[in-house]
Amino acid sequence: MASYNDISKITGLSLGTISNVLQGKKNVKEVNRQKVLSAMKKLGYRVNYQASGLASGKNKMFGLIVSDMGKIQESQILMPLEEFAENRNSRIIWATSRNDKTREKINCERLLGSKIDVLFVYFQFVENKEYFMSLREKETTPIIFLARYFEGADYPYVAVDNFYAAEKMVEYVYKKGHRKLTYIDVENWALLSPNLNRRLGVQKECEKRAMECDLISLKDDCSDDMALGFEIAEELIKENRLPKLVFPRDDTMALGFYNACVRYKIRVPEDVSIMGFGNFYCAKSTPKVLTTFNRRFDEVISKAVEVYDKLQISRGNGVCLPNSEKKIFVKGEMVEGETILDIN
Repeated sequence: MASYNDISKITGLSLGTISNVLQGKKNVKEVNRQKVLSAMKKLGYRVNYQASGLASGKNKMFGLIVSDMGKIQESQILMPLEEFAENRNSRIIWATSRNDKTREKINCERLLGSKIDVLFVYFQFVENKEYFMSLREKETTPIIFLARYFEGADYPYVAVDNFYAAEKMVEYVYKKGHRKLTYIDVENWALLSPNLNRRLGVQKECEKRAMECDLISLKDDCSDDMALGFEIAEELIKENRLPKLVFPRDDTMALGFYNACVRYKIRVPEDVSIMGFGNFYCAKSTPKVLTTFNRRFDEVISKAVEVYDKLQISRGNGVCLPNSEKKIFVKGEMVEGETILDIN
């Protein structure tokens, strides 16, 4: 196996210079950096980040738990976290629950046993609340929850302000002249904080404006929001019960709903208006640009990293981080598309 000494023999550079290159330090001449990289390629040398982290007394690994990386809304978490790790010469270790509450806990334990610096958790199961609460009490590794949280829990989290999102979404359609909407949710996941807050927020905003708000609660038999969106739209179309305005719980379900409308030659927005949530997909994902709400998950990750930095500083100073700095809500923004009919 190649070593620093082998790289030094090829390049004629000191071990210190080689080390600086491999650590990503900027005080290295570009010509020397290229010599080292060229020698590494020739020798087939790979950096052992875990060994170097242990040797320096620093853990350079960051843990991430998600439910299903196959879902676009969750895969979008990994890229900004990866960039965060790369900027710190570190790496991400991630695991999924695969829609299994026991596996969610097992993988948390495995990551926490892997000498990580911090664990970012995008949990899925409200049934694991007691586990996460006990974890928060006994665990010394910083744990930061992403997007989802338990009301009243004393742990760091960064979440999307779903009440704000609901306000802006309802306000938008109200100004377009709509006075009734149908909210489509999934029964199994309705108690997760973002889903619950968004639904309650929509209902509250409709009540404030004297708008009708119907709720359709779906049984989740396939864990595929796009399929669920298609199926409920198909059912409503066949039974001649298609509402004039629907709020599927997220963009994935909204796309499924839209696809069914295309299949059955239902015009959007002339026959039915569709409001998405999340801004997961590019504008060309639907024949007409989906009107949606950008949850700004990039900002959620950015703020979560800031919380981690503040936790490290506060721990180093022997003080507790105040709630105002460890419980953060991110406000997103409306994305105006072409799927909401203006009936004024």
